[in-house]
Amino acid sequence: MAGVLGAAALVALVAFSPRVLPYNMDEFVHYHALGCATAPLGQDLPSYRDGCGLYDLRLPLTRLWLPLRSYYYIGSFPAAVFFPFWLLIDDPVAARVQGGLFFAAFILLASRLLEVRPALVLLASLVSPAFVLAFIVDQGPVGLSALLLLVVLLAVRHSLAAEQERSDLRHGLLGARACAAVAGGTIFLGLWVKLIFGWWLPAIGLVALAALAEARRCDESVRGLARRLSPVLLAGGLALFVPTALLLASVDIDGQPYGSALTRGRISAEPAQVEAGAARLARYMTDASLLAPRNVALPSAPLDVIPALLSGLLLLAGLARAHERRREIAGWALVGLVTFALASTSAFTQWPHHFAFPVLFLVLALAVSLQGGGRAVIGAAAALVFVLWMSLAFRWPDATFPRDSSPGKDELLAFVRTRGLDREMLQVHSSWGTYYIAQLFGDPERMAVFVKGIPDDPRQLREVSCLARERGRPVLLISARDWSRLQSPHVDEILGRPSRTWRFGEWWAVAYDTGDVECGPAGATARAGAAS
Repeated sequence: MAGVLGAAALVALVAFSPRVLPYNMDEFVHYHALGCATAPLGQDLPSYRDGCGLYDLRLPLTRLWLPLRSYYYIGSFPAAVFFPFWLLIDDPVAARVQGGLFFAAFILLASRLLEVRPALVLLASLVSPAFVLAFIVDQGPVGLSALLLLVVLLAVRHSLAAEQERSDLRHGLLGARACAAVAGGTIFLGLWVKLIFGWWLPAIGLVALAALAEARRCDESVRGLARRLSPVLLAGGLALFVPTALLLASVDIDGQPYGSALTRGRISAEPAQVEAGAARLARYMTDASLLAPRNVALPSAPLDVIPALLSGLLLLAGLARAHERRREIAGWALVGLVTFALASTSAFTQWPHHFAFPVLFLVLALAVSLQGGGRAVIGAAAALVFVLWMSLAFRWPDATFPRDSSPGKDELLAFVRTRGLDREMLQVHSSWGTYYIAQLFGDPERMAVFVKGIPDDPRQLREVSCLARERGRPVLLISARDWSRLQSPHVDEILGRPSRTWRFGEWWAVAYDTGDVECGPAGATARAGAAS
């Protein structure tokens, strides 16, 4: 009953969160394929930027284009998982509700993996505000990836446990193979979610090696252990490598394999780059005000060092007192450091959803440390965590918001949906801060394109005007530009003066009746935007 009440309270909290924590585009980019599938009229629109079909892939030896990606390094599997939430809650808050439920599921699965009370996993998670918010404001996607990781670790453990079942050798081996196949298949799903799931592969390998070392103690020979594990490893390897090879070898509309996206991560082991990446990640432990920097900016305070100090003290206390689990605490801390080092090799590592990958293992280590720390340690940790979160709450009235994530954006998009403007007009977004949300939610007849810098580009303005005329709709231009830059001379010449105007904070929605622009033979259906 306590768990159900806690989950209900969490869902209520995340449902309220948009009022104090506006959305960011990256919370919805993972579901682009779902937006395309549920807005049929949008599938035939030109791909100026991030349009439908732009990220489709063709499997090896086939000619059929499939929506296997939502972005050039993000697969479409998250869209399939999000579909029930989208179906039940046709509103952007569906992503926050999913994140809250994923966080609750993480607590339960981690509790099962570590064999500690869920309350201790929750307390260990709350030590780092950025880790918790990475589930709720999920720009990773972190929640789904974390759940897949825990399923892999549980499957590896159960596979070895089944292999050690001596009373029924046939049943034990079958169980081991099935669990190994689940582990391999789940790793593939993690890579399909997002390729940076690969940061966790060394950690998974280290955990598996530790489990094998434990199993070796019960075996009389290395040869015997290898003989019995060969079919288990084969089952897991096939479940992982066959679908992964097919996915990475699939080609996009430019003829490039999906695996080529790995080269865009600008990965380097040069000390300068690794140090810079590590510094960017470490700041989330030393400055708790950076809990969601792409959504909100909070004033800093001396209490922001609590995550780093408390984590260090809990680890020392766990290593000193939890004698029977000291090796486990050290092991989770070690795989966290390995993941931290690996994540630091990318030049793009800088956001909380990157930080969540290594810190997840720190959370596991802290939960085990709390288990052996006694009531005094748990009480002191809970008190410090409470003080930290209250400090963040008291600072919230002084929060500021980046323009792409400002509250006016959410008010404007909600207005467009409730007034039915998405059904009547062709939405033209000059910022992907609004495009991905508008493309995913609203009337089934919605039509939206993302054209970066359109007020300054007469060619694209003419194409959009022709496109709107072909579809029999006015243009609804949505932007956060200053009015003088939004109603540029090119806009005034091609689209004319606005027929209607709405403003929400820094954001504008401006309607234009399509004018008498001359459309060429190709009309607005040319996919010129893909080249731009």
